[in-house]
Amino acid sequence: MRRVSFEGLERLSDFEVDVRLIHSKSSNISLVNLNEGESFEIEKSDFEVHVVVLSGEVEMISGSIQDIFKAGCLASILPHQNVYINSLKISRVLVIRDNPTWVMRARRSVRKFSSIPVSKDLILKVIDNARLAPSGGNIQPWKIYLTSDSEKKKLLSEFSFNQQHVNQAPWVLVITAIPEESEKEYGLRGRELYSIQDTANLALYIMLSAKAFGLDSCWVGEFDEEKVRKIINAPENERPVVIIPMGYGEESPVAPERKSLNEILIEF
Repeated sequence: MRRVSFEGLERLSDFEVDVRLIHSKSSNISLVNLNEGESFEIEKSDFEVHVVVLSGEVEMISGSIQDIFKAGCLASILPHQNVYINSLKISRVLVIRDNPTWVMRARRSVRKFSSIPVSKDLILKVIDNARLAPSGGNIQPWKIYLTSDSEKKKLLSEFSFNQQHVNQAPWVLVITAIPEESEKEYGLRGRELYSIQDTANLALYIMLSAKAFGLDSCWVGEFDEEKVRKIINAPENERPVVIIPMGYGEESPVAPERKSLNEILIEF
């Protein structure tokens, strides 16, 4: 039995490429060549591990579960599971360890966008994925306004105190809160706090979803609420919370310095 840590495998790729093309270090892909009768163990991982049998035939054992996989089969291993692989024939196995935290590490506030067009279908996929954002009581007290119209983007930029990236991005979203919807369930606290918290959750999900689909974005919170509400034609009961310009970035900002865990974490 060989105990295999990913550092011990023949490394095929450890990507450091433009994240629009290959997600930077989102996966560690390794190849294992096995003779008949050889075995190895895949150590526990914090994230999912995927095993692709390229050739041959293997038996996979995890706890009380065991199964046989032939060439062309894919098995996904849940986090924190030890898996043993026994080769029943001469086999080649591809082991892919995901690291989904790349989205959070790669997202940046981008203020310079490319002229490369972005399809509406892609933007809709981003938004549809973000609908999973949590909200108090699952009320979802929000609306999403979307435009690619040059005149409207120009006005939104003007009403955002001339932040030019709002006008430059191919698409702009305006996220509004509907305080009265939260108020019905949670009273004044729902109106003044929960509705804003929930809408902020949605906006963050949208930006992370955008990065997962290879797009860049920026949080814009400085704008004239009333003028923005009028340009998007939102009703009086909606409050614009954030503007999100979105597209392919033409810059890769360096991650700003963050407070250390010790500075922000207080155990009580």
